Amino acid sequence: MNKLSNLFIKTSLVYLALSTILGVLITIGPGYSFMHSHLALIGWVTFFIFGAAYEIIPHYSGRPVFSEALGLIHFWLGNIGLIGLALSYPFMRMYMLKEKDYSDALLMVILFGLIEAISIFMFIYNIWKSMEKSYSKCPHLEDIKEMITRKGVKLVEGTHH
Repeated sequence: MNKLSNLFIKTSLVYLALSTILGVLITIGPGYSFMHSHLALIGWVTFFIFGAAYEIIPHYSGRPVFSEALGLIHFWLGNIGLIGLALSYPFMRMYMLKEKDYSDALLMVILFGLIEAISIFMFIYNIWKSMEKSYSKCPHLEDIKEMITRKGVKLVEGTHH
């Protein structure tokens, strides 16, 4: 497994453990639901998908990921954004319940949310470029071209076109 995949998948397992604990704490009070949902959906599920993509795309294309450095920046910004988002929301909620000005906490939620969004767009760009880069050098491209251009290509067992 490559470095990026390893980082993302191991980190996703930590987020799975944390979101499981927070899932139990939701029964105590609803204040944990935002943290639980974000750590579960972004931390556990999305980070696992990132890790799988960083392994699968290079493996099947036969080429390395477009930019490992961009992948590492994506990893760190994603963690900073997610942890900051998960920790800042309870402060905003607390200020709201006490009917105090929560604009500072809201600003934190927005800031960390933007950091998380930027990291996700970095992933999209990196994987997109990885696929684009590998398309022209696909190890089986000539076989695929020949199969498509041959008359009577067998697409599904028992059918011909």
